Amino acid sequence: MSFDSAGRDGERLASAEQAIGPYLRAIRRHWKLVLVVTVLAGVIAGYTASHGGKTYQASSSILVSPLPEGQSSTLGIGTVVDTGDPARTIQTAAALIDTQQAAQAAAKILGNGWTAGAVKSAVGVSPLGASNVVAVTAQASNPQDAARVANAFAQGSIAYRGSVVQKQVAAELGSLDARLAQLPANSAEAQALSTTVSQLRTIQGRNREPTLSVSQLAAPPGGATGASTWLIVLLALAGGFVLGSVAALALETFIRPVRDRAEVLSIYELPVLATIPRIRKRRGRDLLPWNLPPVAFEQMRMLRVQLTLGKRGRVIMVTSAGAGDGKTTVAAALAAAFAEVNDEVVLMDLDMRRPEMTRLLGPDSIVDGHERAELANGAGDGTVPVRPLPGVKLLAAPKGDLAKLEAIIKTLPAQIAQAKRKGAYVIIDTAPVGEVSEALQIAGVCDQVVLVARPRHTDRRRLRVARDLLERAHAPTVGMVLVGEESSMVGGDYGYGYSTGLGSMLDDNGAQDAEVPAVSSEGVRGVEPG
Repeated sequence: MSFDSAGRDGERLASAEQAIGPYLRAIRRHWKLVLVVTVLAGVIAGYTASHGGKTYQASSSILVSPLPEGQSSTLGIGTVVDTGDPARTIQTAAALIDTQQAAQAAAKILGNGWTAGAVKSAVGVSPLGASNVVAVTAQASNPQDAARVANAFAQGSIAYRGSVVQKQVAAELGSLDARLAQLPANSAEAQALSTTVSQLRTIQGRNREPTLSVSQLAAPPGGATGASTWLIVLLALAGGFVLGSVAALALETFIRPVRDRAEVLSIYELPVLATIPRIRKRRGRDLLPWNLPPVAFEQMRMLRVQLTLGKRGRVIMVTSAGAGDGKTTVAAALAAAFAEVNDEVVLMDLDMRRPEMTRLLGPDSIVDGHERAELANGAGDGTVPVRPLPGVKLLAAPKGDLAKLEAIIKTLPAQIAQAKRKGAYVIIDTAPVGEVSEALQIAGVCDQVVLVARPRHTDRRRLRVARDLLERAHAPTVGMVLVGEESSMVGGDYGYGYSTGLGSMLDDNGAQDAEVPAVSSEGVRGVEPG
């Protein structure tokens, strides 16, 4: 095999895998739905097959012997005439046999409550192959009834057709006899009419149909018709699997949140820098850095180390594809992770429409009265220390219209340069990229962009929009943080909670400051961080 043919085979195999990949992923993600639909289809089919009753089928045969088309005596008496086309002739015969009047005649023969409608619904009439035989097939709940109905219909249909033909023969003979009485006995016309009368009298008889006759009566069948119960169940299981797979694919197509890590990466292939597991969140308690369980905060240390090893700069933007994906939680925890190793951090809240960072760590919640007054008087550079996070200063989201936000974005390079001169890290929490325009403007002045995604919450369409916008803007997107997704990156017994600064929050007696919650020791499963 040549390298070219091997390459083409590899391309075809890759194309096939890409074609069936969405179906396999849909089945894997919704396997419970597929299993339920498959089992339900099998159970319903099995119950119907075992309790629906058996059906028996029997057939009788009617021989069709058409009269020649040119025979004058056959004109107008209702018999089957040879048209020269065998298929057309036998189809005409089947139509003459399968009538409501034949069903009524069969019902009289059967008696015992049989009606014409019941007989008609139980019987089918069709030509038997390419022969001159018409099959009358009947179905019933027992073999004896199947044979009786088939035979009764065959006999009843011939009897009815015979009555029609004989009425026509009698009328024709009466007309011919009247004409013969008016003609001379030795005339040519009288001789021709006499021949026709003789031919008609040969087919005359009570309910006689000269072109139709029962060639074979039906016998009770030896077994029920149709597939076995097991075959029906197997076919139903196969159909249920197909139906469940289609439903799973429809869910994948029309349900908007991404399902898991694999789907996130299939849309936006970025390195996963950290994975925050699901966290049990207490009612009324925000997910602040010091509230994160040790396993979750260890992932923030993992993120910090990777961002510093990259040597790409100290200005880090944290964003997401949509609201509620957990970007604010990640930005605050990342600032705490840097502060833990005595790095100075400027934390900027530039999500003016939903300033969650300002609400959680801003002047109205964490800083003391002196710092709040200083900020109100416009003193300093606009940042205030976040007291529970030593080394972290917050630039709160501006209050007012968008003009203030635009002013901050224009002065952002200068603020970043000032912070970098002090050796500080700058972490910027922005609005979701793709929903507002300023997120892309901010990304242009940052050294690194971290995208936060949350399986079972992040909208797949918005994730695609965020990917396209960041790529077109040539944003320095270095990786992704997955929130609420279990991963092999998350350790079990390793890690400890946020520690820096907790000692300074203890009073002289060793009691912890009541305003700052203790380090959480609770498990990691439950409500996902928002």
